[in-house]
Amino acid sequence: MRIVKLFLSIVILLVAASCGPSDANNVNAEELKTMMSENPRLLVVDTRTEYEYKLGRIPKTINISQEKFYMLETLLPKEKDTPIVFYCGGVG
Repeated sequence: MRIVKLFLSIVILLVAASCGPSDANNVNAEELKTMMSENPRLLVVDTRTEYEYKLGRIPKTINISQEKFYMLETLLPKEKDTPIVFYCGGVG
């Protein structure tokens, strides 16, 4: 049992550490709203499940759930200068 707990702890740490680059910025809802109105090229990606996305979403967003992250290269724009914001439901 102790080994299972240790393994799960390591997995959680690795996932948390790989969630994004260290220079990534957090934005609040008002900042995102401003960014969306000022930059029509901004791509907002909802990373929640498809079910959660269908229950309610920010307009003009796309849904790429974490289960599809392996396909990000094919799902995101090829232009490297496209600004992208990822958001999720968060952990409460």
